[in-house]
Amino acid sequence: MIKKKSKPEFLSLKVILLLSLGISVGFHVIFTISAFFGNTLFFPEMKQDPQRHFNFWRLLLFTVCNFVLVFLLFLYNRRMYGIGFKKKRMRFFFLVLGSMLIATALSLSFTLVPELIQPREHQAGFMARIIRDGLMRDFSFMVVVMLVTKLLQTLYERNNIRVENEALRAENITTHYEALKSQLDPHFMFNSLNTLQSLIGTDAVKAQNYVQELSQVLRSTLQNKEVVTLEQELQGVQAYCNLMQIRYGDPLKFEFQVEPKYLTYLVLPLSIQGLVENAVKHNVISAKQPLKVVIATKEDALKVSNPIQPKIMESKGNGIGLANLVERYRLKWNVEVEIMDNGKVFEVTLPLVSSKE
Repeated sequence: MIKKKSKPEFLSLKVILLLSLGISVGFHVIFTISAFFGNTLFFPEMKQDPQRHFNFWRLLLFTVCNFVLVFLLFLYNRRMYGIGFKKKRMRFFFLVLGSMLIATALSLSFTLVPELIQPREHQAGFMARIIRDGLMRDFSFMVVVMLVTKLLQTLYERNNIRVENEALRAENITTHYEALKSQLDPHFMFNSLNTLQSLIGTDAVKAQNYVQELSQVLRSTLQNKEVVTLEQELQGVQAYCNLMQIRYGDPLKFEFQVEPKYLTYLVLPLSIQGLVENAVKHNVISAKQPLKVVIATKEDALKVSNPIQPKIMESKGNGIGLANLVERYRLKWNVEVEIMDNGKVFEVTLPLVSSKE
């Protein structure tokens, strides 16, 4: 039902102490001003009661008692927000119930304990009225504490969302820059133009198709979107695969096992293309060691896998990078990208996000 989490950062012990002190002292300052000057402030014609006197120690005692109450209520609120409830209603229920129990217990203690220690005679109904007034006052403190805690949590979450959005925006800019740099890398462009030159003299139709595929790859790289559908991403991936197929020939194979129902699901741009690029870039591709890259959907996820055939002279990666990809998915959807390397097969699993979410 619930799981433990770390203590909420927006409610540190220092913050709780300052808030408790401010609320308890502020309340009694307002109460004192109202008690002594309320009549003269709102009804100037009424004179102040000459028998009314100021008892500093009594006021200090009440302030300390209310400080303890508010402090404990804040600690309990922090505890509740530090527990990962699956349903917010459960948190609200335990928050209200626990706060009421704390407020009731302390209110009755602060009211009845002094009378038990030093009994005094009072008019009929006096104790009932004192208990009622004490409960109303302490329940008011309870409501204030809950509202302040909720306000601080809301502000904290909004700030976190803003920071994460900025981080995601920065990651996207970096991703597009690195992807563009990869596609416009002199080595990539040299190989592409060299392949195109060889096709022009032998197969004009194939050369024309090659130019179209290259333009599609560059177009998908230059797109400026935060998310794309799987269908849109696969268009750029297919174009890149066609380019590599022409370059390497039969030793390089791409197998697409994508269920049509997932085509409208969302992925991050250049995520799948970056994984395919890495597979081609970091593995040997030859007649003796053919490479097969599989792009398949399964259970709301897309898997890109290939056999591990490391090159003797490993090329440096200018592409997107796995760390960047993992961080982008975490920031955007708070989901994990799974990476599996058993020494024989390398596989990356990307979560597919429904467009309805």
